[in-house]
Amino acid sequence: MPWWKAINRLKKRKSANGTVLKPQYAIEGSTGILIPMLGLMLFLTRPDNSKIHFWGFYDGDDVWKIRCMPDMIGPWKFEAAFSDGAGCFSDSFECISSDIPEMISRDETNPLWFGFKGGKHVLIRSFHVGDRFFAENWPDSERRKFIKWARKQGYNMFSIASHYLNRRQAGRGLGWKTPELWPLNANEYRKMEKILDELAKENIMVFPFAGFFGRASLYPTNHNDQINYIKYTLARLSSYWNIVFNVAGPEPVHDTNPYMTKEEVRRLGMIIKKLNVFGHLISVHNQPGDDEYKDEEFTTFSTLQGPKTVDRSLLYKGLLANHSRLKPLFAQETLWPGNVIGHPEYTEEDIRKNAIVIMMSAAALNFADMNGDSSSGFSGTLKLEDRVQLRHDIVKKVWDFFETIPFYRLSPCPHLADNGYCLAEPGVQYLVYLENGGTVNISVANGNYSVEWINARDTSERILSGYTCTGSGLTSPDSNDWFVYLRLCR
Repeated sequence: MPWWKAINRLKKRKSANGTVLKPQYAIEGSTGILIPMLGLMLFLTRPDNSKIHFWGFYDGDDVWKIRCMPDMIGPWKFEAAFSDGAGCFSDSFECISSDIPEMISRDETNPLWFGFKGGKHVLIRSFHVGDRFFAENWPDSERRKFIKWARKQGYNMFSIASHYLNRRQAGRGLGWKTPELWPLNANEYRKMEKILDELAKENIMVFPFAGFFGRASLYPTNHNDQINYIKYTLARLSSYWNIVFNVAGPEPVHDTNPYMTKEEVRRLGMIIKKLNVFGHLISVHNQPGDDEYKDEEFTTFSTLQGPKTVDRSLLYKGLLANHSRLKPLFAQETLWPGNVIGHPEYTEEDIRKNAIVIMMSAAALNFADMNGDSSSGFSGTLKLEDRVQLRHDIVKKVWDFFETIPFYRLSPCPHLADNGYCLAEPGVQYLVYLENGGTVNISVANGNYSVEWINARDTSERILSGYTCTGSGLTSPDSNDWFVYLRLCR
């Protein structure tokens, strides 16, 4: 299968006598920042002779770079030239197999789940981290200590605040020296990329909490500036396998406190989609409630706040109502223990049961560990002594269980069970979660199915309970919560 690798080529633009030509500049847009008038255009030829048109970027110090993300094994060719026709050059490279993960995308077996391009599967285990993560005034040693713990805990994605732009609010991004990508500054991008490279080496993916146009940040408002900012950012970041894109957030069109209109978000989303030639996933960080962009052309996954509840039936209905048939769902602010802003008080039992129901909804959970608001507690400080370890262990056990089954083949099928929450690959396997035990009737396709009861409190306890052809009258061992798992006998 193909692997995805950044190709990073440097080019110093030279005159006929060999001297380096510095780029000419123009004053651009309302910000008055300097933008190179020249562009570096890239034309890629895949092994199957199909074409990709991309562009390079100016990296300061008279250096231009091009980066790309190969998506096919075999020989690749490219040609590059400056927009004024000077300095044309060409080269080739070989794309080979590797153990580097491919680009995070929709699962190719079942697009309700996240997966990797090329067919590999992944169970997203996301954790929300606060504004300090990219800050140069947060010690690298503390960052490494946190990452080491997170990997040991099994986390493979971070939702990161103050990334790409700083949330200039007291108690949030204010005071943290995070990279500021606007106005365009190659040095600021390099600071960010250094940490993204470290995360890629640790196989950790990234959701940008605020995205391209973040609340309380200094993003461009002039149309031409916005295009330059998006295009330059994509030129630098599109070669990363471990990132998804977020147009804006949090809550750009909040009912009582908006900072954008829905049309502005849609316009910017369509620009990002058009320039997103390597196909990174795109979403919007919505306000609580339904995903206003679920059916938009530019979104390829949904980001949801809530439902924030300990009523599992309400949680399930809310998630399913926002789950497009062809798009994964990122449950971004749906289970944040310790956050009292809109969230209930979660007991340990609530954390476990909510995490199960979120998984039974085929949603990717972004967990948090807080003490007040979204910038407090462990998610805010990232100091290991601030964590409530039991919270993390509870959620890890839920994720660990779902990785023991081919979850990526299953889809929510509430109509197939008259009790509990149902995931199924109809005619092959059925998984039902009974929050309070009891009896369930499952509408199975023709066939003989093995019946296994799995203790939801300790999933190592599994009870084989014979076979069924009808799926009727299946009764749990007691009134606690259980999974019943039916598998077609071959």
